[in-house]
Amino acid sequence: MRKRFPAVILAALALLLAAGQALAGPAVDPKAEAVLRAMVANLQGLNAFSVTEASLVDRVFPNGQKVAFFHKTTIKAERPDKLRAEAAGDDVSGLWLVNGPNLTLYDARTKAYVALDVPPRLEQALGQALAKLRLVGPMVDFLADDPYKSIMDGVLEAVYVGQSEVGGKPCHHLAFRQLTRDFELWIDAGKTPWPLRLAVTDKTLHGDPRTLVEYADWKPVSGFSAKTFAWTPPKDATRVATAPHKPAPAAKP
Repeated sequence: MRKRFPAVILAALALLLAAGQALAGPAVDPKAEAVLRAMVANLQGLNAFSVTEASLVDRVFPNGQKVAFFHKTTIKAERPDKLRAEAAGDDVSGLWLVNGPNLTLYDARTKAYVALDVPPRLEQALGQALAKLRLVGPMVDFLADDPYKSIMDGVLEAVYVGQSEVGGKPCHHLAFRQLTRDFELWIDAGKTPWPLRLAVTDKTLHGDPRTLVEYADWKPVSGFSAKTFAWTPPKDATRVATAPHKPAPAAKP
C-alpha cells in the first residue's frame, strides 16, 4: 500500500532539497554561462549609455484576475554615480535621479518628491534607497559593479533555452530559477550582446504575477552634460519622507 504524506511535509521536503542545492552551488548550463558573461563584459565596459525600456507589469486583483499595466522608461546612466530614468504609463509619471551622493524620486501626478543622501556609487545608492523606500528600481542588476554576481545571486539553476528573436533581432534565450522568482533573459546574438528582454515571475505573490521588460536603442556614449542629471523641484512640488508613488518597476531578477 502506498504511503500518503501531508502536503505540508512534501512542501518542507521540497524546501530542504532546494536549500541543499543552493549550498552545493547553482547548476549552470555552460552555454548559458558563456552568453551571460559576454553580456556582463559588455555592460561593464560601458562608461555611459542610454536605453529605452518598455514594460508590462501584472497586478493581481483580489478576485484573482491578472491585469496588465504598461510603462515606458527612458534611461541615461553614467558610471560610477549618475542616473536619470523618466517613466510614464498607465499608472506612472515620474523621475528617478541619482547625481553623486543625492537621489531624488519625483511623482508628477501627486507633485511629491523624495530626496535622499546615498553612497556615491550607483549600485549602493539604488540598493540603499530601494530598501528604505521599499521599491523596485530601474536596471538594478545591469548597473551593479559586478552584474554577473548580482544577476546570479540566489540562482539555483540556469539553462540555455535556445535561439529566439526580439524586435527582429536574433537572440539567445536563457532561463533562471530561484526559490522565490523565475526569470528569463533574451540576449542579442549579433556583434554586441545587449540584453533585449527580461521576464520575471514572482512566485511569492498570489497568481504568480509577471513583469516583462523589452530594451531598445542601446547607445554607448562617452558621457552626458551636467544638466542631464540636474533637477529643480517645480514650485508646486512637495517634499515628503516616503515614496510618493510606486514607479514602474524595471524588474530585478
